Amino acid sequence: MSMFVEERLPAIGPRESGLPPRGTPKNYLMAWLLVMLKEHNLHGYEIMKELKMKFDVVADPGTVYRALRLLEREGFISSWWDSKDQGPARRIYTVTDAGADALRLWSVALEQYRSNLDQFFRLYASQQGASAKERNLA
Repeated sequence: MSMFVEERLPAIGPRESGLPPRGTPKNYLMAWLLVMLKEHNLHGYEIMKELKMKFDVVADPGTVYRALRLLEREGFISSWWDSKDQGPARRIYTVTDAGADALRLWSVALEQYRSNLDQFFRLYASQQGASAKERNLA
């Protein structure tokens, strides 16, 4: 299974250690699925559309369905077959109480990650400002 959910990001040249990944680590996919399913019950096609609309992520359907099966095996989501609509039955997914608890843990972890990223960008911006001042003095 691929380590990344492919996003529409430009290629940045040859892959080397130390360079950022071209996509988003698929672990975020778990958080995105939980938060979307907490908002409403969805079937697979709706999940794919929501990933694109809310997170600008174009994910391989196989990766999404494997993630859904894993979340279900771990008890974070549940599903059932809905045959009310015309056409074939669709599997509908929803968050369980354990999934809501996991989502709270994701929220705490991602908030810490965002704080770390904010610190990174403050430091980076201050270095860029210092570099510009040095160029102006030369």
